[in-house]
Amino acid sequence: MAKVFSISVAELLSGNEVINNNISANMMRSQFYVCPICGNIVHTMGRSVISCHGIVLPPLEAEETDGMHDISLRKVEDEYFVSVEHEMTKQHYISFMAAVSSDRIQIVKLYPEGNAEARFKINGVRALYFYCNRDGLFVRKIR
Repeated sequence: MAKVFSISVAELLSGNEVINNNISANMMRSQFYVCPICGNIVHTMGRSVISCHGIVLPPLEAEETDGMHDISLRKVEDEYFVSVEHEMTKQHYISFMAAVSSDRIQIVKLYPEGNAEARFKINGVRALYFYCNRDGLFVRKIR
């Protein structure tokens, strides 16, 4: 049926038409989606309709970092060394960190029982994101 109506299966199942108003992509409009079943991470440059395992994924809403989820940031030569004081167990962990600039994104996938830390090239980084599997997406703007 989706083919007959020239729409996506997600549009057919949700009943909502997807209209692309995003005339030009912009990395500072980055959206992240995480599948609750397999943990897939999807990045887009603006809102999209993303599905995984038959589930339409909502875009994650980033919150400013807080006392329980705070980023430590240190410059080391031409890189940022980023870490988060957070438990890293199979039940509660930081899944990924990302550094976004106006023209690129750097993503580091993290795993339970590892360290919640990553290195990113400084080149124009304007925001750092990280995703806690329990508490969601956090952001720290870089000035």
